[in-house]
Amino acid sequence: MFSFCPHCGQTLTQKQVEGAAVACEYCKKPIGVVAITRREAVNEADELIRGGTAARCAACQQVVALKSATARTLVPHYAAGTRKICPGSGKPAPPPSPLRGRGAGGEGAVPVPEPASVDKVTGMNSDVIKGISLQQGGEPRIEVLTLSYLDKRDRVRIQIDALREMLGPNFRMSEYPAALKRPHLTMWTTGTACFVAAKHPGGGCQSIGDGEVAAVIAEMRDKAALFLTAVGDGSRSPSASG
Repeated sequence: MFSFCPHCGQTLTQKQVEGAAVACEYCKKPIGVVAITRREAVNEADELIRGGTAARCAACQQVVALKSATARTLVPHYAAGTRKICPGSGKPAPPPSPLRGRGAGGEGAVPVPEPASVDKVTGMNSDVIKGISLQQGGEPRIEVLTLSYLDKRDRVRIQIDALREMLGPNFRMSEYPAALKRPHLTMWTTGTACFVAAKHPGGGCQSIGDGEVAAVIAEMRDKAALFLTAVGDGSRSPSASG
């Protein structure tokens, strides 16, 4: 959404519709097209399977951790609803499906930026960003942000708008906790909520690698205080630039 007119500087109060062109209500000059933002939660079990850290047991159909990504054998586990060891324990896991989408990669892999897809009819660019959010007292959630915009120069701006919608107005960007040694990741936090994604070399953020999702979720659960840090005067301003 546009908050002010770049031509006359007036604060805009008019209704703005995603995907529609906006002209200033005061000077009547065209401003641009409102970006389209869509947010959805992703099933954590599916992401663990995609990332190669878990698989579905053929015997009990539960999602079970793997002993290692290379050996691909299921850890010992109970059959669903019982206290008996499942016959699928220790057995080879089904072969993984090919990783698709943005940010595919193993543990600690730095995702390679993919160009935004372009709708040939509307000319709108689309970015899909997969990250992980955490609310104080809640569980980490895998989030997928689909951001559509007409002008490529708006890419970082609409990321900021999407973060503002998710976290509220008073968020700050900070480095991923240094003790966890993932310098290619970054986060935005309010002190009671945060969102983690990978840094984009062109500024803003991009998807976390599929192979790293499980590790980040585990770190958020075990060390939530490192992510939900109070926003102080020394924090950086609400910017998506990396």
